[in-house]
Amino acid sequence: MKKEFLPYYISRFILSAVFSILVWGFTWTAALMTIVFFGLFLLYLHSGWFSVDLSTPLYPLRHDSHGREVQRKALIFAVTLSLLLYTFAVPLSNFTGIPLISGHIALSVGIITYFIAQFALFIKA
Repeated sequence: MKKEFLPYYISRFILSAVFSILVWGFTWTAALMTIVFFGLFLLYLHSGWFSVDLSTPLYPLRHDSHGREVQRKALIFAVTLSLLLYTFAVPLSNFTGIPLISGHIALSVGIITYFIAQFALFIKA
């Protein structure tokens, strides 16, 4: 860990902890997820996928043209998948009589897909 990134480390740890506590309460799962989320923030900072601007210590990561293109592709993929799930799950569920997926799950799948696609596209490059 580099000393010049200390404001970023502290702010992202607090953000990870607050989000985990809001979602999972004061449990061991929240503690585990805090570590996972903080690790992902560290990965983004030290991966080389973004340029780093230390003039803004709380928000040092900057997208270049490649980062914006990756973000755009991931967003298109996630929105498309979510819309397909939401559009075709209800008719298929009515046809089969088995509840398959709800709108909340389709949205959650889209969010998770966005981050996984973005991660995969950055690794691929």
